Amino acid sequence: MFEHRVAFEIRTMDLSNKKIKYIKRHASKKTPEELARELKIKVKDVQKVLGSDREAGEPQARHLVDLFFRWGLALLPFLAPLVFIKGIYDFANLPQLALIQAGVVLLLILWLIRETAAGHCRIVKSPFNLPILGFILWSLVSVLYAHNGYEGLLIWMHAAACALMYFLVLNGMEEETDPWRICTAIFLAGFLSALLGIFQHIFNWSWIPQVVPPAATFANKNMAVHFIILTFPLAVGLILNSRQRIWTWILCLMAGLMLVFLMYAKTRAGWVALTVEILVFGVLLAREYFRSRKFLFWNRAKSLAAGVAILIAFLMTNLGPEGFKWGFGEVVQRAATMTKATKSVEETAQSEEDAGVKDITLRKAIWVNTLEMIKDKFFIGYGLGNHKLFYPLYHHKVVKEQRFSETSQLSNVHNDYLQAFAELGIVGMLLLVWFAFSLIKVVLHLTTPRYDQRTRIMVMAMAVAAAGLAVNACFSFPFERSVPPFVLMIYTGIFAYLYAGEEKRGFKIRKTWFFPLLAVIAFLLLLWLIRFHYLGILCDRHYLNVTQLEKRQDWKKVVTEGEKAYHYNPHRVKTLSYIGRAYIETGQYEKGIEALKKVIADYPNHMNALLNIGVAYSGLEQFDLAFEAYEKVLRIKPDYAKVHNNMANIYMKQKNLDKALEEFRIAARLDPENSVIHFNVGVVEMQKELYAEAAQSFEKSIRLNPKWALSRRNLGLIYAQYLKRPKEGLVHLKKALELDPKIKEADQLRKLIEHLEKQNP
Repeated sequence: MFEHRVAFEIRTMDLSNKKIKYIKRHASKKTPEELARELKIKVKDVQKVLGSDREAGEPQARHLVDLFFRWGLALLPFLAPLVFIKGIYDFANLPQLALIQAGVVLLLILWLIRETAAGHCRIVKSPFNLPILGFILWSLVSVLYAHNGYEGLLIWMHAAACALMYFLVLNGMEEETDPWRICTAIFLAGFLSALLGIFQHIFNWSWIPQVVPPAATFANKNMAVHFIILTFPLAVGLILNSRQRIWTWILCLMAGLMLVFLMYAKTRAGWVALTVEILVFGVLLAREYFRSRKFLFWNRAKSLAAGVAILIAFLMTNLGPEGFKWGFGEVVQRAATMTKATKSVEETAQSEEDAGVKDITLRKAIWVNTLEMIKDKFFIGYGLGNHKLFYPLYHHKVVKEQRFSETSQLSNVHNDYLQAFAELGIVGMLLLVWFAFSLIKVVLHLTTPRYDQRTRIMVMAMAVAAAGLAVNACFSFPFERSVPPFVLMIYTGIFAYLYAGEEKRGFKIRKTWFFPLLAVIAFLLLLWLIRFHYLGILCDRHYLNVTQLEKRQDWKKVVTEGEKAYHYNPHRVKTLSYIGRAYIETGQYEKGIEALKKVIADYPNHMNALLNIGVAYSGLEQFDLAFEAYEKVLRIKPDYAKVHNNMANIYMKQKNLDKALEEFRIAARLDPENSVIHFNVGVVEMQKELYAEAAQSFEKSIRLNPKWALSRRNLGLIYAQYLKRPKEGLVHLKKALELDPKIKEADQLRKLIEHLEKQNP
């Protein structure tokens, strides 16, 4: 494939006199592009006959615009996966998202200028046009009825950019080398990502920030695997189409290194997707062989190169920061845990020692609970980007999701199909099914003998990549990231371009007077996008500072940095959840409530915001409002011990000891390892003169925190004064003073100790 592409670029087309005469005869009626398609030659050969490539002025400028546009179609997908920005919260996906969206609009401007200069435009028909357009429009409608339109709009903007890239690839490519150039660029980006990840693993490279290494430029290794799964089949396609031995060896080694990265990443979803890709490619190649009964795409040289590459990949699998260490067995063992996924949720949950199985259990719980969300809004869903807003109400609906807590709340379902169903309903899913069937239909058509074998192999490679991504989407969230849907739409555009054939059926727009207007609108959109993402990146920089300052509990700086972040992006109201908490921690309850109300308005089930606003109302002694907030938290998480503890504290202020004791005991049952809650239970039991029960509560508190002086003091007083166990009480009272000589009523305790020692010598 690679050599085929190069050959087209360096070959000089020798035109027959018949073709030259045909070009000159029809030049006044048809464009160079139309003549090139009819004669199956390159546009530049038509231009040479007409002399248009040597003309000054507008034709030359048009040629340059066309050149920049067609090379831009390859350059953008090459650069997008490799960008990152240090010092911001979302240092990988956000800059990639910004580059893709701005780059696509820039390409649109170039395309509009080119079509304006040509004096006409042809919109090519394709089986994908309607399902893609329908999905984009329905997604936009869902944004309008979603509770939080901003969350949906962010996702829709990128989906629209990816769909626009599909349109530009389909309608913008002119020469037969264009698809090859784009595929080669995407493959090279995948290889460079894999190579970077390998160096990160072996040499501990840290100059590119990572959350879960080796991640290349994708922050998390799972996200990097999404891209490698999308590009590895292209490497296989290039190898199968290679005709030069040197390129075969180079491509095999590059493909082998991509496999090495997949082994280093150790992601089960990636391995499953790779296995599916191998099987699908095998089926397609078997279909190819049984049609021709010849392995025209394979030979001994390729077998040798592939064998050496596999051997090198196997050896490198055992390389790490410590040098050569047998690690392939660990890979096999990790892969074996995937077979346990067939267990039921209840069975799997009992296997606590296997982290991989617990991860599968967690995802199963999320999937089952998401199905309940789908049932409740089957037809239209909750709106694009709004699954995470309402999932907190469902996290324990069918199967309790164990990790859901104040510090760990769901952002993605880890199954893009279920998430899409929950957000877009059956309407959105039917549009996706329509697209999938169209894709299968076109791929099967493009792999028939009417197309040359090299084209068939290229189509197979892209189809296999799409299949791998589809499998990955069952266990992860590639379509929630910036690069995978973008690359998939590029593949789809190439499929559509090849399917359209030379005739490129569609409808022509002869009157292009409005194209300059569209170009101006696109230019204004580009300026807006640049500003939007620039401010978003500035916001993200301060947002990172906010999260770090919160961990250090530097509340004044949290407010300062949070206000800066909110200034740059006031739609990102989650920033206010940090500001609100900081105000509450510093006793500024009114300001905290004001900030948190805005959070709750956009995220009605934001558990942290609801909890903190309850604390603020309690601090202002507006107890009814505090209870109202806490009840909302309990609807989300009924087993939240902290809320029951906080409600008990309010009852204590209201002198309602019975209700306080009830709530404290619920909290203790839910969080039996919390020494503070057991202490609180003991305090109320003392006040209710339940001394035996109070002693047991303080004993639990001391067992969990032996150095807590107050628990020792209270237990000592109970033993000495109420349970007639003075010797045991004496021990605890002495220990309390030893731990805290300035403990409350220290002088009285010393006198009591002297008295007890006299009575119990």
